[in-house]
Amino acid sequence: MRVNKWYSLIAASLLYFIYCYKRGIYAGAGFLDYLDLIVNVGILFAIAVWLIRKSTVNNAIEQIISFGFVLYMFVLHRFVTYIYIPYYFTQEYIGNPYVNLERINLIPFKTISNDLLGTVVDPVTVMQTFGNLFLLLPLAFSLLALQIVKKKRKVAMIIFFTTLFIETFQLVENLSVSGYLYSEGGVRAVDIDDLILNTLGGIIGIFLYRVYKKVLMKNRPLRH
Repeated sequence: MRVNKWYSLIAASLLYFIYCYKRGIYAGAGFLDYLDLIVNVGILFAIAVWLIRKSTVNNAIEQIISFGFVLYMFVLHRFVTYIYIPYYFTQEYIGNPYVNLERINLIPFKTISNDLLGTVVDPVTVMQTFGNLFLLLPLAFSLLALQIVKKKRKVAMIIFFTTLFIETFQLVENLSVSGYLYSEGGVRAVDIDDLILNTLGGIIGIFLYRVYKKVLMKNRPLRH
């Protein structure tokens, strides 16, 4: 029996909004902070509506996956593509925007080898490396599990272009803040290794979906 797929969207969106709102109150947020919250949540909510509209939710398991997927999208945006609007209104603009080449790596596997095989291995950088590996795994899995996209090859392409968009967005974000005092050319790193790890993580997500589907089919009761 098909369940109402919009419940998971509303529940996850409200949960995230309330969390951010309460966090803002605790931090003494002002008008720009609330505007920032509304704009960022609004953009992601619109994307979530579009994706959930295309989804198929037939049972409680898929409802849980749908809820987790929407919540995941909000958290993903918070970490990789969040636009902090107050920064552009509260910091001093001095002009001369530039690209900080020190934050760009176009050599494949350079960052991975330095983080995992370097002379000094920092646990934080190791966690960041594995974090990039699993960053888009839930996206690939959810797109297939909710039948938003039905072809695995298409999902792999979506993952690749999603991570390419993320890296490009972070480059543009660095450029947009570089003209402000004390920005140091932005804080985002643009790294081809992130693209490699994110895409590989998406492929792992596709594989996990295949396992999930086999387990689901195996445990499905036979109809007489």
